Amino acid sequence: MKRVCTMRIAFTCLLILGMVPAVSAQKTLAERKDTVIAFFRSADVGVNYAAATSRVLASDTREDGLAMLEMLTSSVSPDVIERYRMTTAYVRLFELLPDSMRQRIEYIWGHFPVRPFDGEHEEVVYYASLYLMTRFSNNDAAFFNGKSRNENEQDARAYLLHWMQETTERGQREFDSPTYASVMIASMVMLRDFAPDDDMRRRSEIMAQWLLADYAHDYLNGSYCGAHAREHLMSAMNPAASDMSSVGWVYFGDGPKTYGREQLFLSLSDFEPHPAIVELALTRSEAYESWERKRTAPMYRSGATKGSNASEDVIRYTYMDPLYGIGSIPGGMAQPREQHSWDVTWISENPQHPATLFVMQPYSDPGALTPFMPHSGELALRTVGMLDPYFNTVTKTVGGSPFEDVFQYKNTIIALYDIGEVSRFPVIAGFFPPEVKSLDIDSLRSRWIMINTGDVYLAVYPLAAYRLVDGTFGKHFFSSAKRNGVIVQAVGRNIAGAYDDFKKKVRAMKVDTSRFADQRSIAFTTLQGDKLEFTFGGARSINGKTIGMKDGMLFDSPLLESKTGTGVLTIKSKKGNVIIDMRAREIRAE
Repeated sequence: MKRVCTMRIAFTCLLILGMVPAVSAQKTLAERKDTVIAFFRSADVGVNYAAATSRVLASDTREDGLAMLEMLTSSVSPDVIERYRMTTAYVRLFELLPDSMRQRIEYIWGHFPVRPFDGEHEEVVYYASLYLMTRFSNNDAAFFNGKSRNENEQDARAYLLHWMQETTERGQREFDSPTYASVMIASMVMLRDFAPDDDMRRRSEIMAQWLLADYAHDYLNGSYCGAHAREHLMSAMNPAASDMSSVGWVYFGDGPKTYGREQLFLSLSDFEPHPAIVELALTRSEAYESWERKRTAPMYRSGATKGSNASEDVIRYTYMDPLYGIGSIPGGMAQPREQHSWDVTWISENPQHPATLFVMQPYSDPGALTPFMPHSGELALRTVGMLDPYFNTVTKTVGGSPFEDVFQYKNTIIALYDIGEVSRFPVIAGFFPPEVKSLDIDSLRSRWIMINTGDVYLAVYPLAAYRLVDGTFGKHFFSSAKRNGVIVQAVGRNIAGAYDDFKKKVRAMKVDTSRFADQRSIAFTTLQGDKLEFTFGGARSINGKTIGMKDGMLFDSPLLESKTGTGVLTIKSKKGNVIIDMRAREIRAE
């Protein structure tokens, strides 16, 4: 059997294979699953494991699906995600596969390695896949890493149990990812369906529900709102078209209809989100604040966060309004790449049009990578460049920066930048939506930019000269001043009234920048009358007081609560509290 090892560069965001406006009456979960399965069986979605799996399951397209599997496995990719998808097809179709195809997939696991992992999601799906292959294999099965079946089973189980405990007790590292959360959820569902032991099946069921509850908390009509550890640059500009949007559509039934490969594998399972999680995703009757404790990617050197002894904790704050979500982390470097520090995202009248706004600093010096990678700076840049050709571009829309500091209170964000010595791209860059009712730039008087999106109004105050240019998906914001920043406020039309009244109030707001040039401090009073004071890398206050996340909390909001170290997540449902308890391996009503 001829084997060719190839390197594939996969951008998960591009695997969203279809996007159409939501219909007025959504179908049941079972009907939505059937729609996804039928789409991958009949549509021209290319050669991939999702399409092959869907087709093999139907007798009239089985031969076509088997031929597609033959094509997919004839060229072996070192990509971890492709290995996981191949394994998912293997266990899902096991009884329908001819012996030759089973032997081919077992041969690939026995002889072809995967490339080194690029983040938590790859570790999770690899060990989930490896665990299943050890349980589906004979005792004398060979594996590419030279370990026995029993050794690989023990390694995979140890990793998965450790990851589940760390995530539910201390916070996730690759948190709230619109791009990669889908493969982590799907791998848990795969274990829940196919792990031969009751213990792993139950733990995986609980973990899938936990991850979905975390997602539902920040979900708004198909969009994953707020800050994210890892996000593809395309979905950063169009949040309603991420991989997780397809998961949201199939499980929650609102937002634009999208299709993605993990969505197909989820649709083939009888797994369902708990009703309290569905309620958590769809109930947006009033605004709420939420605090979440996450963690940075593992660091091998100091310098990623502010101060060499800085905590690896990342505090994620989101203000969720029925019409929009606005969220942030405090900036800095939480991830080596694809970090999305803050945004405001709203419900678009046309789901084909992006409905988000953010600003970032496109930091891509070696210092962005060396805290997280054991390589030297230039080697790290070359390594990442092979995986992400956009990392070293000024037009990238995701990425953290040590020169960014973010302060948020409810519907207001202040993002300050003090760029200093940067060899590549000493600018700040941002994204503005392409289609709005009105965009008013009051550059000669108040300096505010005012935007009418329809049901949501935005006010943006750049602290230095800037330009807006037409670009990919929308308008792109650039400013070359090294000491810089923006203020962003969002408000619903139902609160602010007429747009003309909103503009008058915004123009009347005064921003005190008298201490910005020498002390990096600003102050201003919001539309709601709250006085915010903020110093880059220093103090921040609201009406003279400091407000932050409570000590000892992992999730803290009116709808979701968890104490650090307990592995217990409480969903506050209308019908009473629902407890997801990882230690007890149960979901119970309180």
